Amino acid sequence: MTVETQTLKQALAKYVTGITVVTTTDSAGRRWGFTASSFTPVSLDPPQILVCIARSAQCHATFMETDEFAVNVLTNQQEAVAERFARRGGDKFAGFPFEAGSHDLPVLDKALAVFECETRDRFPAGDHTILLGEVSNVRVSNGVPALYFDRKLRRVPCSQPVL
Repeated sequence: MTVETQTLKQALAKYVTGITVVTTTDSAGRRWGFTASSFTPVSLDPPQILVCIARSAQCHATFMETDEFAVNVLTNQQEAVAERFARRGGDKFAGFPFEAGSHDLPVLDKALAVFECETRDRFPAGDHTILLGEVSNVRVSNGVPALYFDRKLRRVPCSQPVL
């Protein structure tokens, strides 16, 4: 049975995810990044996460060569960052408060969480590549998350937990 691409996209759009911006620096010191909603914790021991990058992304080759990357979990006040990093071209970092993290990786000031990682492996997966990173530094802040649902960034107020 073959799944129709459009139907698959519609179904996947019904899954609510957080929004991240994944960043790195190439050997010349140039900063690169992309928006990703496919971010997953993998292991606590050792601490590992994964994120997926489209093979068509302009920065794909850089992420295939770099030894480190950072995952910045966005707040609902950082939606403009997500939108810019989802587009091709231009200086994606201009005008946004990125600073050098512990490994000189670009990290976003006031992100909900930042995971600085050493690249442990890369796995081809269809039209994407899975990046497996071992977390070497983490930073946590307070705020309301940016959410992605039905192909749009959403603002959902946090309320009391149901349980």
